Amino acid sequence: MNMNIFQKMMYVVLSITVACAVSIANYIYLPADKRIPSDNKTTEFLERYYDTNDRILKSLFPYEEPNFTLEVPINMSYTTTDFQQFTGTYLTETEQPLKATDYFPYIAFCGDSLTYHMGRPGKHLANYDVIAYGGLSVYDYATFTDEPVYNKSSVKKTSIQWLKELKPQIIYLMLGTNGIAMSGLSNETHIEKYKELLDKIVTASPSSIIVICSVTPFGPAAYGKYTNQPISVINQKINHFNMYLLELAKERGYYFLNIAEALMNAEGYFDTRYSSDDGLHWNDAGRDVYINYVLRHPIPGY
Repeated sequence: MNMNIFQKMMYVVLSITVACAVSIANYIYLPADKRIPSDNKTTEFLERYYDTNDRILKSLFPYEEPNFTLEVPINMSYTTTDFQQFTGTYLTETEQPLKATDYFPYIAFCGDSLTYHMGRPGKHLANYDVIAYGGLSVYDYATFTDEPVYNKSSVKKTSIQWLKELKPQIIYLMLGTNGIAMSGLSNETHIEKYKELLDKIVTASPSSIIVICSVTPFGPAAYGKYTNQPISVINQKINHFNMYLLELAKERGYYFLNIAEALMNAEGYFDTRYSSDDGLHWNDAGRDVYINYVLRHPIPGY
């Protein structure tokens, strides 16, 4: 028989009342020798009682149990429920990391000095395609020609020209540090510039899969060298910008790699273990973290 909402509520109230009445009568009003014994039979009876009640309540008030597949990272302020919208966009850790020799040949690593230094001779990405140079930002990455940007050539082509020529299967794009620290762009203006760069990249290499990498945090040593703003303020701005990047990745069907979470300490600053002492650039330990993080958080299918 179907029950209306009033009848359902009455059932709930009655069920709770009965349970409370039995408990009160048993443990307060009854003498000790007449109470329901606390033994295995009583425990089994109560378990069946509560299980039956749960099933009846769920049939009266159907609901979906939440299935949260993503945990909110420490550098983002989404609720757990809201963060689930990024399933399929936010790259998560795999049980078995990939081998660099199996994954990196498909990738063009694009960015500023953080990426550039990994592509230098003898460094982590020297044998793979790196299109980067120090000081580059989203507003000049596409047009810079003062120095060679491709680690495998001395020819001074723009980054976009190299991407058009190489047409990599995957592009890892890590830019934004210089725009935040040097130019003082607002996050809203900065993300619009980022979108303009992505449009140029897609035009140059339309079949490439794009992975947007987070901007990494600053350490206290960066104050006075790269910014005159309090580092805590800069890092808060970076966290918000990374949320913009994640939402942009979802909007456009790209992937997002949150390398920032692996390089920050518990206070949200750049971990000194990975810093080259200026609070911004990475040492080899930091580069190791990046490489390992990429290999543990690959895009699906590789």
